[in-house]
Amino acid sequence: MTNTVAQVSSEFLELKDQLTTYLYRLSANHQDAEDIVQETYLKVIDKSSAFQGKSSYKTWVFAIATNLAKDHQRVKNRWSLDVQDQCKAAAQSNPSNVDRIVGAFSNQTEQKFELEEHINYCFTCVAKNLDIEQQIAIILKEFYQFSRKEIGQILDRTEGVIKHLLYEGRKELQTTYNQRCSLINKKGVCYQCAELNDYLQPEADAEIKISRMGMSPHQSDEQNLNRRFELINQLNPLNSPGAELEDTILQILREAIGEASKVA
Repeated sequence: MTNTVAQVSSEFLELKDQLTTYLYRLSANHQDAEDIVQETYLKVIDKSSAFQGKSSYKTWVFAIATNLAKDHQRVKNRWSLDVQDQCKAAAQSNPSNVDRIVGAFSNQTEQKFELEEHINYCFTCVAKNLDIEQQIAIILKEFYQFSRKEIGQILDRTEGVIKHLLYEGRKELQTTYNQRCSLINKKGVCYQCAELNDYLQPEADAEIKISRMGMSPHQSDEQNLNRRFELINQLNPLNSPGAELEDTILQILREAIGEASKVA
């Protein structure tokens, strides 16, 4: 059991980076992620004497953070499947949005657009169409390597329920990618990653990059989904080379969602 604030702070600090990226994936907003991390820290300090070791310390902290996140409006809100289309429309209709995207790209140390980073952005959009517990279960398992038992402790659900959430969530993701993504299915309606790649760089090499990514129409939907997860696991959404660009696109997307909600 941890007895002092200094000890609690030290242990929490070891988890802070993972916790922040996790909450960023759920909220799609830097400030919201930081705010929930701070709330989590205060809860951990307040409840440190109640930690009895029935789970790992990491699982216990992620459970506190997850409960706080589930109460946050930005996290609870589900996105429609066409949010990326809304983002594209917002960029095309407003020159200042194009300037923001180009400016963020220009701020990168190296002027390269990496499709892998955009796949991570894309996953955030697609996953936010899932039921919140499906979304949380998949993110915890695929990107933070929690077991079904640990995810059950975090969500206060049985392992059987977690197994079902993972199965249904993966199935829905596969269906969505098949319907929307042009990387594999050429009938997909979304070409955003290829369009941005060829717009931002002098060399239009999206097709070459796509061919090297290891996804193929000859593979099963599950194999292609696993490959997406492998690619996403290779980067940190907060400090990868293209993090500012992808966050700028998310900001424009959130603004487009806000405008659409006003009209509705």
